[in-house]
Amino acid sequence: MSSFLSQRMQGVEQSLIRRINDMADPSCINLGLGEPSFPTPEKLRDFLKENIDSWHLGYSPNAGIPELRKLIAEKSSSRAPADQVCITVGSEEALFLSLIATVDPGDEVLIPDPGFSTYETITKIVDGVPKKYTLDPAKNFAFRADDIEKFISGKTKVIIINSPNNPTGAVYPDKELEKLAAFLMDRQIFAVSDEVYQDIFFDELPPSISRHMENCVVINSLSKSFSMTGWRIGWCLFPEEMKIPFIGLHQMAVMCAPVISQKVAVAALQGIAEEEKNKNLEELRRRRKLAMSCIEKYTDLDYVKPSGTFYILVDVREKSLRFGNSLDITLNILEKQKVVTVPGEAFGKAGEGFLRLSFAAAPKNIEEGIRRIGHFFMK
Repeated sequence: MSSFLSQRMQGVEQSLIRRINDMADPSCINLGLGEPSFPTPEKLRDFLKENIDSWHLGYSPNAGIPELRKLIAEKSSSRAPADQVCITVGSEEALFLSLIATVDPGDEVLIPDPGFSTYETITKIVDGVPKKYTLDPAKNFAFRADDIEKFISGKTKVIIINSPNNPTGAVYPDKELEKLAAFLMDRQIFAVSDEVYQDIFFDELPPSISRHMENCVVINSLSKSFSMTGWRIGWCLFPEEMKIPFIGLHQMAVMCAPVISQKVAVAALQGIAEEEKNKNLEELRRRRKLAMSCIEKYTDLDYVKPSGTFYILVDVREKSLRFGNSLDITLNILEKQKVVTVPGEAFGKAGEGFLRLSFAAAPKNIEEGIRRIGHFFMK
C-alpha cells in the first residue's frame, strides 16, 4: 500500500519526553515534565472572571492585541519596537515561524547538545540540516563562544541559543554572548534566542544575545514564568525585514493567538500578579535547595547545580555498566520505583549518562521521588 506521507514527515513523532510521560500512570511521582506545579496566579484568574463578560472575543489583529505587543517590546532587552512583535500560540509556534522564515533546504542550523529536542525536529521539518554544538559535560555544560565557533561552517545559516538552558540549567554569561554575537554578525549568521526560562533564575538576571546583535529572533512566553502552559501564549521579536512575511505566515498557520489568553497576558505583564510570581520564584529556590540536599542525602550521584530553570541533571555515567544507558535507567526507575525522570539522551549525545529531574514538583514528591531513585541504585 502506497503512503501519502510527505518525505519531510518521515520519522516525526512525539518527543521521548512525552512518550515516557505517557507511560506513567496516576500513581507515579512525576519529576519529568517541564511544567510548574503552581496554579496560574489567583489574581490573573480573578481578572478573567471579572472581565470576560465584557470582552469581545472575536479575532484579534493577526500579530496580537496592540497593547500586549507594546508591553512586550518595552520589557524586552531586544531593541525591536511593538510592530516587530508577534503573539504566538506558545513559544513552539514562534520557533516554527522563526525556522520556516530563515532556513532554506540544506541550510545548517546549529542547535545545543544537550538541548531541547524540538529544535532538531523542526529543523528537519523545514528541510534544514541540524548540526549540534556540544556543551561539554566536563565543563558543567558551560557556554563558551570559542567552543561554539569551531562548529560553524560555510553552510551555517542559523544558531539557536537557549539561556537559561533546558536541560542543564546553565545561564550564559553576557561576555560570551557578546563575543559570539560579534562572530555571528561578521559571518552573517542569524540567531534564534529561546528565552522561555528567562524569569526563572537564582543569581543574576539572564542576559540576552539580542543586546549585542539585530539579526536575531527572540522567543519567550508566559508558560513557565506565570504557570500558564495551557493558555498557549508566546511571542517573538524579529528584525524589520521579517515583519510582513512573519506575520503573514502566522496568519496562515493560526490566524491569531487565543484572545482570552492575550487579554490575561496584558494583565500579567502590567504586573497585577507580580507578587505571586516572585513568591513562586522564591519557592522554586527552596525546592532547588531541597532537590540538591535530597540527592546528597539519598543517593551517591553527582549533579550539575542549576543557575536557572527548574531542572537539575544528575550524573549516572558510573552506573551504566550495571544499569544500562540513560534510557534504560529511566524506564527501569519508572517501572520499579514509579518515578518519572527524563533520560539525558532525549537532549542529545552530550546528555547521555545524565537524568533530568524537575524540582517544580511539590516538595513531598521531590523528596520521595529522589529517595526512590536512590533506593533503585543501591539495591
